[in-house]
Amino acid sequence: MYRFTFILFPLLFAVIPSSAQELMDKQRSIAERYNQLEQILFRLSEVTAQTDPQRAALLKKVLLISKDKLLNVQMDNLVRLLENRRFTDSLSAQESVEKELLELLRILENENRLQRRDAEKDKIKQFLRDLEELIHQEKALEAKTTQRESEQITPLEKEQKDIRLRSQTLQEQMKEHESPANSQEKKDDENKDGEKKDGEDKDGENKNSENKDKYCEKDNQKNSSPQQKAMQNALDRMKQAEEKLKKSEKSGAVEEQEEAIAQLQRVKAELEKILRQIREEELMQTLERLESRFQRMIKIEQGIRRKTETLADDLKKADDFNRRQVEIQSNQLSGEQQEVIRDADAALVLLREDGTAQAMTESLLQARFDMSEAQQRLKSVKLDIATMEIEDSIIAALQEMLEAVKEAIKEAEKRKENPPEQMPCAGGEMDKEPLIKLLSELKMIRSMQQRVNDRTQRYDLFLEELKKESNADFEPLKQKVVELTRQQNRVSRILHNIKVGKTQ
Repeated sequence: MYRFTFILFPLLFAVIPSSAQELMDKQRSIAERYNQLEQILFRLSEVTAQTDPQRAALLKKVLLISKDKLLNVQMDNLVRLLENRRFTDSLSAQESVEKELLELLRILENENRLQRRDAEKDKIKQFLRDLEELIHQEKALEAKTTQRESEQITPLEKEQKDIRLRSQTLQEQMKEHESPANSQEKKDDENKDGEKKDGEDKDGENKNSENKDKYCEKDNQKNSSPQQKAMQNALDRMKQAEEKLKKSEKSGAVEEQEEAIAQLQRVKAELEKILRQIREEELMQTLERLESRFQRMIKIEQGIRRKTETLADDLKKADDFNRRQVEIQSNQLSGEQQEVIRDADAALVLLREDGTAQAMTESLLQARFDMSEAQQRLKSVKLDIATMEIEDSIIAALQEMLEAVKEAIKEAEKRKENPPEQMPCAGGEMDKEPLIKLLSELKMIRSMQQRVNDRTQRYDLFLEELKKESNADFEPLKQKVVELTRQQNRVSRILHNIKVGKTQ
């Protein structure tokens, strides 16, 4: 994504030429470059659709926003304004285009932040897996030490040393992950320390170096993270265990090994805490974005519902001319419904990326199906009770999902104020905090089943109406019944998944 960020920056902050002709040429060049950028984004979205669907979805989202905002048209219009020397109008239009480009830039930069966060999660999970292995090995060694006679434990010193060295390697990897910039700074400091100062003898140099090392060691321990402190304590205990094993001091060796295990478990707990914090941040961001989407969809859908009822009344008393006006306005409502569908698709991307809110995902899919049906009916100027019932169903579903999201936000805020002591974790894979609580999911499942029942009754009425028509086309209704069957099957599957504890 950095590549596209670098392309957008010059478009935002192009140097203003001195003459009007140069200004016009520069604007035309920017328009051409933006057109090329759109083509690159489209090709890349097609190429990455199979290998990286999340990135492909993001690129398509950027393209969709660009098309909706008519950025290409706006840039071409800027060129025409400059050609006609309408500089005041062009300045206003340029400000508008700049805002739209900044919005696209924010979307692309946000993907970079998500990628960094995902990389951090993967790294911490790997640290946790390595820690699990070290804890297992140290426990096995502690068991060996306990079972053997004192005079037989000396050979275990080598095993203890191997575990310590692997732990030390992990500690270095964790340090590098926490502050990657420090590695080079540390090397530079070591190089400077190694240079002999003029007029300083060797003994004085060694003494100053020792004092500095002690000071740096204390300073580093003071500034270390809790997991680094615990890791260093574990290493110290392992070193002591080596000495005890070497001297055949069984009880002392076992005591040091037990303490080393305890310190490693502290490291694990701290890393799990970090992973939990990352998950909570992800969860809150997803919930806030969903809340914004649902609020926007409800507002637009309620407007469509009011206008549909008004147009239905107008249609009953309209003459030929006014009927044509109603048809035009109904088609405009169809366009507004398509806008809600696009928002629903964006919300579905968020829900699928999270993967824990099965019922909400299916509920939104059902609502989207209704949106598509309402959009087709509005386009066909079917301003009847059936259309308004579909719109009411959409609004009810969206409001239910919005309430569930708001409740989830409250729960997330409570967890932030009073974080749980521990979250189940095995092999570095921490259980995901579900986006939506089980009770809210069950409520949505109940509502989904009710909507399936309502659709069944509605389609039965449609069938009776079709039977009254000569040469009626039953195929569209058949397709809707097939989709309804799929929805019923998905509701059943979601209930089964919740019963057995599956999240996806």
